[in-house]
Amino acid sequence: MSIGDVTRSATSGGKPILIVRAAALTVVKGNDVGKGARTTSPSFVIGSGPNADLQVSDHAVSREHVILSLEPSGIRLRDRSKNGTKIGGVRVVEAVITADTVLTLGGTSIALQLEAEKLVLPLSEQSTFGDAFGSAPVMRHLFSVLEEAARSDISVLLEGESGVGKDVLARAIHQTSLRRDGPFVVVDCGTMPPNLIESELFGHVRGAFTGATEDRRGLFEEADGGTLFLDEIGELPLDMQPKLLRALETKEVRPVGGKKTKKADVRVVSATNKKLAEGAKRGSFREDLYYRLAVARVTVPSLRDRPDDVLPLATRFLRTTTGDDAAQIPADLAAMLAEYSWPGNVRELRNVIERHVALGDTAIALLVDEKKVRAASERDDLSAHPYHEARRLVLERFEREYIPGVLARTNGVVARAAEHAQIARPSFYRLLERLRIADEQAELKAGGDKDT
Repeated sequence: MSIGDVTRSATSGGKPILIVRAAALTVVKGNDVGKGARTTSPSFVIGSGPNADLQVSDHAVSREHVILSLEPSGIRLRDRSKNGTKIGGVRVVEAVITADTVLTLGGTSIALQLEAEKLVLPLSEQSTFGDAFGSAPVMRHLFSVLEEAARSDISVLLEGESGVGKDVLARAIHQTSLRRDGPFVVVDCGTMPPNLIESELFGHVRGAFTGATEDRRGLFEEADGGTLFLDEIGELPLDMQPKLLRALETKEVRPVGGKKTKKADVRVVSATNKKLAEGAKRGSFREDLYYRLAVARVTVPSLRDRPDDVLPLATRFLRTTTGDDAAQIPADLAAMLAEYSWPGNVRELRNVIERHVALGDTAIALLVDEKKVRAASERDDLSAHPYHEARRLVLERFEREYIPGVLARTNGVVARAAEHAQIARPSFYRLLERLRIADEQAELKAGGDKDT
């Protein structure tokens, strides 16, 4: 299915995504002021040569100076010149353009305008994507986006909490892509020793360092023709990031201690439980690498954000673990699963089911004890999380305690509760919806609001 097919079958059940339809280019400075072109083709060349789609008469411009490629999330720019291409005064080798801008090539400036629109991508008709499962609308939308992304070779960044299944989705992207017959190579950026990361990624030659007794291929070479999955990419040391960016841009790697480069044609899927965009703004993650990795960026929802998927997922895990396609979750365990908040997400649910298969009723008791222990030691556990994640958890706990208390104090009358909390009523309603305060607790007394 093409992007156009998706547009024509759009439904109100989907969510908006940015689709770039075309680009208009106009020379605004130089020898060819006023000259322009419009492209809807997948690839467009700007240069001084006769085969360029937009030909400019500038001695500082190469014959094929820059290549523009239309992608679902923007326009990818690849510089192929000797003198360089600049955006905002900064030289770029490769970038994804998502807003109108001006390109500078030698003494020529070209205004680039995106002809884009927010389109609605329909929910996937499937409740599975590879080995990932989700019947909730938020998951079916995610599957729809990833199904479309898998058909191209664009880089995909999967964001989300630990345990939500980013690794499963990465493998599913590979399995549904044109590279499915190639290798799927996993790189765990969070566990590799910093002094060995470069060697692991790019390989090394004999004698490159102490212990390098023979030549060794790196993970990039092993993934040639397939998909390279960079798990926990946010943990990659800052000094390694430009080297990774160079390998992604050139599709070449140089082994540690080597003099020759080697081809490495890989499709990259990355995953992180951090907010890389924020890291790029703070300088803890290279902005150019972020944009290279996040051509398509999706957030994988937590399990607590799709509670209706808990029991079906548990049943799938039970049947896989036991080999019994008719196995069912016992009613008492099902009740416990429905009440639990699943801070460890899908991974924790799978562990609980495997524990149930091994221990039977003891697993239920362990889950009850775990809930008690977690509730008693929540504050102590905060140090196990990154700062921003810990702050989010503290705020969520505060809201879950504060909002029900205010509602109880005002007998469930939302208008009075909002006034007491000194929060605008629409904002208070949004809090209720986000926290999923039970209707019976916050009955939002229709009559009550009329009294105010």
